[in-house]
Amino acid sequence: MSRAAEDLVRVEGKIASYLEKNPEFFERHPQLLEELKINHKVYGSVSLVERQILNLRDRTETLQQRLNEMVINAQDNSELLVKCSEIAVRMVELQTKQQIVDYLKEQLIKYFDINDCQVWLCNNPENLEGVNVSDVDTLRKLTDIQFIQNDPICGRVTESISQLFKVEDNLQSYALIPLGDGAEVGLIALGSEDVGLFTADMGTLFLRFIGDIFHACLVK
Repeated sequence: MSRAAEDLVRVEGKIASYLEKNPEFFERHPQLLEELKINHKVYGSVSLVERQILNLRDRTETLQQRLNEMVINAQDNSELLVKCSEIAVRMVELQTKQQIVDYLKEQLIKYFDINDCQVWLCNNPENLEGVNVSDVDTLRKLTDIQFIQNDPICGRVTESISQLFKVEDNLQSYALIPLGDGAEVGLIALGSEDVGLFTADMGTLFLRFIGDIFHACLVK
């Protein structure tokens, strides 16, 4: 760095330090606010006041956008809660476990607009139709998941996980809902061609709610 550049850095540092310690400086010299010019990416050279107004406008727009997103998410969650509640109430009202299995699969495919829904149980003493049977160790190996927290798992479909489904479509994302502690009773597998429908970072509260209700209905 040249001597002139070093001197400029020192002078700028002193100015910045002075303004930081004397925030009322521009109150004593308001004319400077109009005279100072600052480059703006969109509007070119603007005064300090104009720059502050533009920054405030940008912040306002950003906050408004976030507020809109929060409202949309709240509406979506409200609709999802209502639908999950309807499914839960109906499952409790059904008389047979076969009816419960059939209703659950029909509603999940219809509501989530998914391409496949498979119910896997570790035993099927009542010979329920429309379910797959496997032991818990095999299910854990296929999914490479232990379900230690008993929370649903979502993500991209792998070659191993694709074995849980029966459709020939090109499934891209999945959600696995464990039934019982560590999926000891089985699991519900949801598959979609939409890669963005089930993601690893999505909330799974409602999926777990459905799984808990279904599990309770099976063991009642």
